[in-house]
Amino acid sequence: MTSPQISGALSELRRLRSESMEGGVAGEKTRLIGHLQTSTASEAPLMFAPATEPPPLMVWLVPALICSLCYALYNIFIKKGSASIHPILGGVILQIVAALLGALICGYLGFGLEETMFYDGKGITWAILAGLAVGAAEILSFLVNGMGVPAVKSIPVIIGGSVMIGTIIGRIFLAEVLSPSGWFGVILIAIGITLVGMESEGEM
Repeated sequence: MTSPQISGALSELRRLRSESMEGGVAGEKTRLIGHLQTSTASEAPLMFAPATEPPPLMVWLVPALICSLCYALYNIFIKKGSASIHPILGGVILQIVAALLGALICGYLGFGLEETMFYDGKGITWAILAGLAVGAAEILSFLVNGMGVPAVKSIPVIIGGSVMIGTIIGRIFLAEVLSPSGWFGVILIAIGITLVGMESEGEM
């Protein structure tokens, strides 16, 4: 083999090696990008993934009952403090404490458990509106209880009323369906609220 042939062969080997290396790098980059895209697309919250279908009863019943307990304590604590604090100041303090608790839990989930904090503009908007509604509810709850209304009357009216009104709003604006037995339950709630509200002090 002559020198030009040797040089040509060496050049061809270098070219093939270079292409092989470039192809390998490109393939690796493609693989990594595909992996990242797949991970991002399939990335979901570890504990609080949104769902389109309700889970079985026993899955959500326990946290729902705990939530009910928290609401009960919330109203009892408001009743106890309503006579000793301005309703707006009480509502502000309540919201600050709730915000601090939420921030701690959010930080723990996001940084400690690496929970995915998913959100979009619509979710933020509804969260803001919910905050406005609950802030007004807290202030009004302090106001009502500060008037001396017994907790055994104010709590059923406030909580029962929210259930009844929420059900009606959900049917009208969210097009959610409730069975006839469910509507019968709503009617019973309305009757119960009326009876509690009409109960005189002397009968208690």
